[in-house]
Amino acid sequence: MAKVHVIARFVAREGRENQLRALLQGMLTPTRAESGCESYELFESDSRERFYLTETWESQAALDRHMATSHFERLKKTGEELVKEPFEVNLVKGILPPAAAA
Repeated sequence: MAKVHVIARFVAREGRENQLRALLQGMLTPTRAESGCESYELFESDSRERFYLTETWESQAALDRHMATSHFERLKKTGEELVKEPFEVNLVKGILPPAAAA
């Protein structure tokens, strides 16, 4: 099974930064306890109101299970009210240096 790496970006509505931060922080403990979650980290940008989650899952199936949890559903439902644009979620792959890729 191939690992799945995710970077998600959230941009808070003006004045809603604290609420969005709290909602995202509330995702950390239950998500890290999920089977198949290898890492789940939350970051706040120095350009205020922007938050990023970086995630590593052991497989696509593990990520799919995560997206079916009640805490993920709460994030989708509540988060929509706190952001000024849709969540940006990217599945990404690492890029090796040229010598290592050959």
